[in-house]
Amino acid sequence: MGIFGKKENSTDEIKMNSIKENEKNEINDRPQICCLDISKEDTELLINSGFNIYSGSLGKKVRVPNSQQNENHQVLTNFDFPPNLHEYDITIIDLDCSQTIEYKPEEHIRAKHTGKSAMALLSSYPETIFDPRPLGSFNLNSHIRKMGKKSHIFIIFTTKSYEVEYELVEITEGYIKRKDVFKKGVYSFINYVPISEEKYGKELMITDIKTDLKNLLLKNIKDASYNQTFYHPTNWENNKNVPDSNFIPLIKNSDDEIVSFSEARENFLLFFFPQLKLKGDFLKEFLINIGPNLAPELFPYSTAFSWKYDESYFLPNQKKLIEEKKNIQTEYNLKLKSKDDEISSNYEHYSFLHEILIETGDKLVDALFKYLKWIGFEKVKKMDEENSTSVLEEDIQVELENGLVVIECKGIGGTSTDSDCNQIAKIKHRRSKERNSFDVFALYIVNHQRYLPPLKRQNPPFTVNQRNDALNEERGLLTTWQLFNLYFEIEEGIINKEYARNCLIKFGLIEFRPTDLTLIDEPKELFKEGYICIVNINNVELNIGDKILVEKNGNFNLATIESIQLNDKQVSTAINGEVGLKLNVPISKKSTLWKK
Repeated sequence: MGIFGKKENSTDEIKMNSIKENEKNEINDRPQICCLDISKEDTELLINSGFNIYSGSLGKKVRVPNSQQNENHQVLTNFDFPPNLHEYDITIIDLDCSQTIEYKPEEHIRAKHTGKSAMALLSSYPETIFDPRPLGSFNLNSHIRKMGKKSHIFIIFTTKSYEVEYELVEITEGYIKRKDVFKKGVYSFINYVPISEEKYGKELMITDIKTDLKNLLLKNIKDASYNQTFYHPTNWENNKNVPDSNFIPLIKNSDDEIVSFSEARENFLLFFFPQLKLKGDFLKEFLINIGPNLAPELFPYSTAFSWKYDESYFLPNQKKLIEEKKNIQTEYNLKLKSKDDEISSNYEHYSFLHEILIETGDKLVDALFKYLKWIGFEKVKKMDEENSTSVLEEDIQVELENGLVVIECKGIGGTSTDSDCNQIAKIKHRRSKERNSFDVFALYIVNHQRYLPPLKRQNPPFTVNQRNDALNEERGLLTTWQLFNLYFEIEEGIINKEYARNCLIKFGLIEFRPTDLTLIDEPKELFKEGYICIVNINNVELNIGDKILVEKNGNFNLATIESIQLNDKQVSTAINGEVGLKLNVPISKKSTLWKK
């Protein structure tokens, strides 16, 4: 193994293991496929499918013990290519391989060397991970150039574009001389890749491409991710730049940026794909169904009977059935688009419910303004639009028939301080003096711990002292998470908007508890994933079809009694005793059941 050397490959071991698992496996001579940094499992899958595979690597990262200043270690590359790569038909590379190995000095010294000096690389502090992959990629380029005019397919699973700086040293009997510093990029295996912005994401959209490749990508796009975007190259034609027709975008992200493409370059076909979860399955189907149609000369064992798929040799009814399938696909796509439009419209209409849980500042005020209008307050004002003075104002005013509500709202990363909670009391006092009346109600609304999912937040987020002070000073405390849940309780008819509006002018920690409730019980046991519960009732009449309330963590949901069992018998009504209730929705432990 030298600076541009290779290690012994493990393809024969992989191939032997695969054949032992499948004694009837037959390996076709063509196409010859070089897989670089494709996992052992995926390589075995391809070998078991009859493909002639060489399993190599651009190189593994090395953990170098450069722990202090002035410390350095000699390193050699460890890429692995077949010596006759120029004779291969297909090269498959996963550029996102992150396998790291420990530094072993004996692996970074040439066992055999001729001459009085040798070249190596030097890894120096603060570098602790030596990455040979960009240099391996550059070395691969020289192999690719030897292919000449031979047809070849490249399949690349992309990674973010990056460069590594290498230091070259000359080693002689008496000294080590530093020679040169140079950089190589991970995409340097091929001349010219239209690299654009580094960006990570999972929202992917397949472009209008051939049906067979599109269907294959649709099957694999669900768990895919990208971390590099590309631009569409242009050619100078008729005194203007026009998009290169040999370059075909395959997948774009939500910002309409290219994250996957194919390109025809003379005798080469290039395919750049994002990171797919099941690479082996994807490659198997690509090599069986897609590759033979693109380059039949590379797949002599796959194209012997491909003529039967030509329209000239269709079987009876085949053309008609294919057309019907296309019509179904078109109708499905139209319905899917229509439903996507409905989803987008619905999200836009109700987005204020998410905004009260994530926003701060003016955006939080805007979202709460919409919420208060929805709940039925007619005269709601955003005070920054009403007054431009520097005097500290409340964020929102709500005019009532019997007074005025002043509201201070905050979106914060943690929980509220005492001053956060009682600031609204000062504004309440000032408004009361202005009105010469004690009909002003104060309310502090907080979107607390807003970077956490609401269910993981501290609820309620107010200390005992903060709640007692609010009660004594006659002001209210409320969270936006309570308002979010209140929306659905109102929609389900658990409480009404008028009752909710009246709750907003109460003191202390505000709660939206339904009134006139009769306790049923807290379930003693749950069965059938929560759809069946065992409760003890005492003078509470329950009937099949009754709607009951299920309380958990202060939130209420409706459930309907579908059946009742008493003393191991199905009954329509129960008043006393241990009964089993089958509900239309599942409930969880430590829920409380109420009858309204």
